[in-house]
Amino acid sequence: MRRSVLNVRLSIGTLALAAIAVVGIGLALYRFFSGIGAVSNLNQGYPWGFWIGADVLAGIALAAGGFVVAGLMHMFGGERYHPLVRPTILTAFLGYLLFVVALMVDLGRPWTIWHMIIYWHHESPMFEVGWCVMMYTTILFMEFLPVVFERFRLDRPYAIWMNAAPWVAIALLVLFTFAMTQSVVWVLAIAAVLIAFEWLIRLGIIHRDPRMPTMLLMAGIIFSTLHQSSLGSLFLMVPHKLNHIWYSPILPISFFVSAVAAGVAMVIVESTASAWYFGRKVEEELLKDVGHVLTWAIFFTLALRTTDLVLRGVGTELLVFNTPSIAFWIEALVGLIIPLALLLTPQFATSGRWLLIASLMVITGLVINRMNVAVVGITSTYGATYYPHWIEVAITSGIVAAGVLVYLVICSNFPVFAHEHRRPAETPELAAGLAAHA
Repeated sequence: MRRSVLNVRLSIGTLALAAIAVVGIGLALYRFFSGIGAVSNLNQGYPWGFWIGADVLAGIALAAGGFVVAGLMHMFGGERYHPLVRPTILTAFLGYLLFVVALMVDLGRPWTIWHMIIYWHHESPMFEVGWCVMMYTTILFMEFLPVVFERFRLDRPYAIWMNAAPWVAIALLVLFTFAMTQSVVWVLAIAAVLIAFEWLIRLGIIHRDPRMPTMLLMAGIIFSTLHQSSLGSLFLMVPHKLNHIWYSPILPISFFVSAVAAGVAMVIVESTASAWYFGRKVEEELLKDVGHVLTWAIFFTLALRTTDLVLRGVGTELLVFNTPSIAFWIEALVGLIIPLALLLTPQFATSGRWLLIASLMVITGLVINRMNVAVVGITSTYGATYYPHWIEVAITSGIVAAGVLVYLVICSNFPVFAHEHRRPAETPELAAGLAAHA
């Protein structure tokens, strides 16, 4: 088997990914030299387009597997999901980093992105989203650090990390509270609750996960939950521009619920694809359990969307033969109805191949939904039209391809998969650190 200097298997697939990444990155650099107008069809009527729908709304939702698996395993006792945790955290971490890169391409003045750190606009959903992404990316980085420590056998830093990580998580939550409220009362209240909770964990009164500080996991779930829903809040500000099929007062809830379903689907796709690529055995029984979670997530999403459409009296608009209704039915059939039917059929639900197909359909439906909200469902007040420029698609494809290559490089050189993990208390230094955390 031929491998590169980065220990990645060289194949037609990896070479194709490299070519797509090079072209996409080259076009992204061209955008910074020539301006956003030279590489996109964005205009006054459509200042947001393909990049917002695909890179931001869909990309963030597809990275939701990080907090979903963290909740399933660490917070709700699903220990059998442990083999999925590190690959999922890595996928989420890279997903958020790619989101930041893509956002820099889309912003008209990307060099001002740091302004949100010091200029606080508390009533802006974008301010909250920006801070949540910044905080959650930090949390994901910290959650991935044990992989680095194990790779280089840094047992003393690992022990320090186990002790310090909960307090870093508390500091981030308190800082976020102050940034959102500017209220000393709220800051003191949140700090008191979190510190008390951490001490209860250390006293053994509350369950402590031996592999990952509970407070760090809680912070990740909180930040991810907040901004998944806040992305939907962005479109509550355009009730007269967004088609009634998608505009709803519960749009933030809908965004969150659909992100959970897509996050679970991404776990199945990532686990299956990585097993095939690295020649590992697919965790079929484990993924079937995840498939049950996916079934309930799809059912709840479909029930929520259907109830919302009926209560708002929008059902008749779905029977009109036009672009919005066609786009909705494609989204619903591909992302919800057909996958749910497959997963409710025993012969398909117990098949790893059909579980993968259903998961891919859920992911595709999520991307279509976000594109419908960001582009298809928007009516310009200027009478303008918008179709993605081929360079917009090429840049996004290049960023995604680069992310996949980085994932393969990291998995090839670091102990990401369960069979590669070292025992947590393998050395005296680490054992002492774990004992102190306990």
